[in-house]
Amino acid sequence: MNVHNQWYPISLVKKMSKKPQRFILQGQAIVVYKNKSGWVAQKDSCPHRNYPLSTGKLINGEIQCGYHGWQFDGKGFISHIPGLTQKYKAKTCSLTTYSTQVYEDLLWVCLKTDEPFHIHARPVFPGRKIFSYRTTILGDTADILENFLDPMHTSILHDGLIRSSSKPRKTKAEIRAIDHGVEVKYTEESHQSGIIGNLFGRLITHSYGRLTLGNIIDLEFHSKRGIEMTNRFIIVPTKPGENYFFSQITASNRWAPARLKVFVLTPFFLLALRQDKKAIKAQYDNHQIFPPDYKSTYLDIMRPYIDRMLKGEALKVIEKDIELYT
Repeated sequence: MNVHNQWYPISLVKKMSKKPQRFILQGQAIVVYKNKSGWVAQKDSCPHRNYPLSTGKLINGEIQCGYHGWQFDGKGFISHIPGLTQKYKAKTCSLTTYSTQVYEDLLWVCLKTDEPFHIHARPVFPGRKIFSYRTTILGDTADILENFLDPMHTSILHDGLIRSSSKPRKTKAEIRAIDHGVEVKYTEESHQSGIIGNLFGRLITHSYGRLTLGNIIDLEFHSKRGIEMTNRFIIVPTKPGENYFFSQITASNRWAPARLKVFVLTPFFLLALRQDKKAIKAQYDNHQIFPPDYKSTYLDIMRPYIDRMLKGEALKVIEKDIELYT
């Protein structure tokens, strides 16, 4: 596995500006803009004097540096240098250009040039992309991934919202390997006791937490009649201690209209997310004082697979069933 060949989303398409914008992806600054051929992502550094191209402007679909006016086409080649009496012909001083793709309302970029578009997770339900959200989370990428796959913190950090610490529920967790990832099926002996559980969880018989390459998390909630709701999280490393966070929620139209379900649940989701962001940042800040030396138990189901995935190692999933109280 090569984590540098992965595709990552950088923005909701509807939030993109017509002007050049800077994004940070895996420590690299990129400038993104749209021309007649579609979205273009390039190194945000003019090869002339290392000036950020994102501060420049577009001229007929080509980006112009705001310092000396050097102009580049969508493939990264110099098309114009102001003041030069002859056309610039050299091709060694071109601008690094990355692959882009629009998929499921998100703009995706891969830092490996000419890499065919691929993601390893399942598509979200067609026509059911009800709520899409993007924010930035300060913290370690591995800790963020673990947080959104970990059921054990929900009765403590989100006490009364997702679960209740005073009413732990016996839960069976079935760990299985899937293509390019790992999946855990959770079956609770009774529905979750928090606000969200009381609003929505009474219908749920079991749920899934999936981790696939590309830092994609899929949570699926099932009733006896099928999938009722999904939430996809994508964690995109930008620079040390900072990550883009995407969420895409879908819902079925059973029992109530999908949009009504999402409308009711979204404020509680955003409240839980604020609690998560605060906790993850506090954890990261503490890392700067006390380098992490984690002590884990079998309840920390996903952490070994997260660490292996981020190192580019084979996941080597150990399939087993365990019992826990959430």
